[in-house]
Amino acid sequence: MNCSRDHLSIYTLHGEPLFFQHFDGPYFPTLRLLHKCKRIQFKLLQRWLITFLFSLALVADPFILPHVRIDRGAIRFLLAGAHMMCPGLTSAGGWLPPADAALPAGTPVAFEAEGKESAVGIGFTKLGTEEMKKVNKGVAVESITYVGDDLWAIQKLG
Repeated sequence: MNCSRDHLSIYTLHGEPLFFQHFDGPYFPTLRLLHKCKRIQFKLLQRWLITFLFSLALVADPFILPHVRIDRGAIRFLLAGAHMMCPGLTSAGGWLPPADAALPAGTPVAFEAEGKESAVGIGFTKLGTEEMKKVNKGVAVESITYVGDDLWAIQKLG
């Protein structure tokens, strides 16, 4: 994982990791939670949890992270812990939101991958999405967590 293990807080429900926070940064849903929320209907407890977290102003809507898509060629680099470069998002297999839904730099996003159904990572945009399209080189999204990292490996705590 890109985050220092010494400065990572993991928030659980019945031992299952749901959210994580690096230092005192923003709270993120875990990838496993993103996968579950894509597959199942919300249960009463899940709705209560979301309402509770919103009331504390701890997180933005964790189930509707904006997303970007990386092309097939970028998948192996992401799964090795690399940040995502502009060409992996602007190529034919990649996807960025249209100009009317552009994301500014610093936006948390979920990585989708060409040919995959579920998110494969979470990161922060280093550039705005319109700037990514214009510049088309350099780091576009800084990876925070990805499928296969240390956080992904934790299925239950306690």
